[in-house]
Amino acid sequence: MFKKIAAVLLAAATVFSLAGCTATSRTSATASGTTATASGTTAASSAAASNKTKKDPYTDSIKIAYIAHDLSTPNNQAWLEGIQRECASWSNIDVQSFNGESSAETQVQIMSDVINQKFDAIILQCSDGTALAPSVKQAEEAGIPVITLNLDADTIHSALVMAVDYDAGRMVADEMAKEMGETGNVVIIQGVAGLKRTDNLEKGFRDTLSSKYPNMKIVDAQSASFEKETAITVMNSFMQSHSDIKGVFCINDAMAEGAALAAQSAGKKGEMYIWGADGEKDALSMIESGDMAGTIYTNSWDEGSTAAKIALLMVGSDYSSSVLTATPQVIMEPVVVTKDTVSSISQEDRW
Repeated sequence: MFKKIAAVLLAAATVFSLAGCTATSRTSATASGTTATASGTTAASSAAASNKTKKDPYTDSIKIAYIAHDLSTPNNQAWLEGIQRECASWSNIDVQSFNGESSAETQVQIMSDVINQKFDAIILQCSDGTALAPSVKQAEEAGIPVITLNLDADTIHSALVMAVDYDAGRMVADEMAKEMGETGNVVIIQGVAGLKRTDNLEKGFRDTLSSKYPNMKIVDAQSASFEKETAITVMNSFMQSHSDIKGVFCINDAMAEGAALAAQSAGKKGEMYIWGADGEKDALSMIESGDMAGTIYTNSWDEGSTAAKIALLMVGSDYSSSVLTATPQVIMEPVVVTKDTVSSISQEDRW
């Protein structure tokens, strides 16, 4: 197992070591499409001393909990499959999944149960980083490493594995500007306010338009809470209020798919450039058919697999997050996908 993942883990381990030295230390390394960086939370919220017990991931019984924001979504399913693929060859490793049902309260209760059941590692997508922070800290202090996926916890923990956020928004803005000739009205279908990833996606998009493309105007923005059906309603409302929309940026692909369906129903297919972010296979199909303009693709199977690799590294080492002054990050490689480039995403890499 560890030979196969050595490059990524060496990059991450370097970060862990340097992060423990000083609150301002920073390093990055690239391996197999991922970048590890030490950044984020300051030393003031560093975890207390841990009760971690080292285990041998080759032979000892290992229990990994995967706690999803919403297990029904393609992203969460792909992450789970990536985790399961990484652990499938070892009968001593048991992966159990839990559905947070888009509720921080539900996730807090699941975290409490998992900690009490003495799981060896937790992989978590936080519904609310602030609400989950005490649970994450409790797990780390109990010796259970926590690896967050995309949606972070507001406390220092073992690692965050994430797709790019601010830069993804910047990439969408640049691509949309090319398509629109750097002029025209734009709307944004937002995620849930207060989540770092979704806020950063929107900020990267807005900052880029305001600094580089003054003739592209954001005329409306509204949340659809990551839901396709809600995005259909929001997009219909936008089209009723604004007759000249040329660009639509949706904070995830599910909402982009909803916006595209609304445009189809209104007889406006191809009249506006609809972008998402994530890269799920339904969005890729809509790009091929011309219903969406593009997305920022991340291989979510690899993202889940990377989280599992780091979890096993933590379980099999003397490392404790109590030495950290910041949460280490492993950032997955982004790919800009348009109709011209979508064929570069092979069928086996479509999740």
